[in-house]
Amino acid sequence: MVRNEAHIQPDKAEIGAVTIERLDPAGYVAAIPALAELIADAVDGGAGVNFMAGVTIDEAAGWWRERVPLVADGTISPLIARDAEGRIVGSTLLIRSRNPNSRHRAEIGKVIVHRRARRQGIGRALMEAAEAEARADGRWLLILDTAAGSPADALYRAMGWQVLGTMPDHSRLPDGELWPTTYFWKDLR
Repeated sequence: MVRNEAHIQPDKAEIGAVTIERLDPAGYVAAIPALAELIADAVDGGAGVNFMAGVTIDEAAGWWRERVPLVADGTISPLIARDAEGRIVGSTLLIRSRNPNSRHRAEIGKVIVHRRARRQGIGRALMEAAEAEARADGRWLLILDTAAGSPADALYRAMGWQVLGTMPDHSRLPDGELWPTTYFWKDLR
């Protein structure tokens, strides 16, 4: 079982056999191949993470590479979970609003846990670390979305996230089926 003690250090926290770590820009670039594997694994498992069945590692890596400038300028803070062998088994992104009227807001994205590491509290630990990062940065209003009825949906509800609403037929699952998306928000104050 993973317990989050992300307040120990802002850049790295040991949680059972898993370490939650905030990546700097160089670490992020180095992690892109493993992050691409996370996307491919999630899609192979049927998770709706913006990609369709058959996504290649190169396509997934391209998605992560497109965000390098935003990681470099501090708009995005990437957080990862590493297992005892040092493998990346989970990810999330804290994406800060860059608009002058919403410096208090951020979005959570790409909360992914590898299928071999699920049901150990890693998703919760990543979310708690992202929330701690947001608080430390003065970002108290967080938003996210996920496939309605998914395990992530249940996790967010259990963590006190509020449902804003559910949009029918918003996105397609990897197999092509149209599926509703639930939008959540959380006030960290």
